[in-house]
Amino acid sequence: MRHLMKWVWILLLTACGVPDYTDEDSGYRLVLHRAVTIPPQRARIYIQNGRVVGTSFDSYQVSCSLEVRTLSDRPQVVEPDTFVVNRVQAFFEEVAASGWRPAQVAGVGLAGADVDSGPSDLFRGWHFWLHSPRQPQVLRLTCRGVFAAPWEAEPPTFEEMAAALGPVASLERATGTFAPGRF
Repeated sequence: MRHLMKWVWILLLTACGVPDYTDEDSGYRLVLHRAVTIPPQRARIYIQNGRVVGTSFDSYQVSCSLEVRTLSDRPQVVEPDTFVVNRVQAFFEEVAASGWRPAQVAGVGLAGADVDSGPSDLFRGWHFWLHSPRQPQVLRLTCRGVFAAPWEAEPPTFEEMAAALGPVASLERATGTFAPGRF
């Protein structure tokens, strides 16, 4: 029984891994124009207003992040390259509430500041899953719209993403496609 449980855990853990879109081609390319360094113990670096801004970003402006597959104790340099965008995936990212709850005081009502119990604000955006045979550690580019209420949140447009990436990188339509398994 213990042996069987071991295999069940192995199957579950491998099934929950990062998807492999290696043999797909969305028709887009990410061209990284300059080297980008991801700090130790981090898996991404943010790009905003055409500059690498580090490990955080301004939530009220369009931003993109370049992500790698694993953490490292050393800086990870992503060299200039052209990456095949294997898949484009829409997403939304809800920002967790602080967990603060007002106290109910008998006969007085809520004590504390005004509290909105409505839905949390969120980001909408795009994941661009990447592939380069020269840099297989590079996972994806994620571009987010501005932080907003759910009914106001929009994913960034192609033009907004281009402005966020600036001279660091560009998303381009491919002039040709690769056959599956050939890139």
